[in-house]
Amino acid sequence: MDVLEESDELNEVYRLYGIAAHNCSNIEYRIAHLLLGPKWAATKELDAEKVTKIADALYSKPLGALLKEYKQHYEFSEQTIKAMDTILDKRNYLIHRFFGAYGKRMHNKEVPREMIKELTDIIGMFQAASHSLDEGI
Repeated sequence: MDVLEESDELNEVYRLYGIAAHNCSNIEYRIAHLLLGPKWAATKELDAEKVTKIADALYSKPLGALLKEYKQHYEFSEQTIKAMDTILDKRNYLIHRFFGAYGKRMHNKEVPREMIKELTDIIGMFQAASHSLDEGI
């Protein structure tokens, strides 16, 4: 089995991957936070225990499930819905396919630079989406 040699570029790939995952998590957190109001409003006899249970359930959901609920409680333009779908696609790619897309090519010294560029773009996309949600919080 081939082992990747540690390098500054490869370390940067892993650092940026962590930042991208963190920014995606921020999107999930913000959407869950925006859903608290509608969820609490729809709950009969809301008490502290139900408040906590609803919050815990929302903060445990992945982005796809959160976006589905978000679309049910708020109205969005087609452009915004398309942007949400793009963010979800990028999230799924990052989590499930990013490293596989580069596979054995990662031994080539140029490939980590490609990965760094792609991760930088993904981070920018996630940060923009996250900040766009700040207005509702």
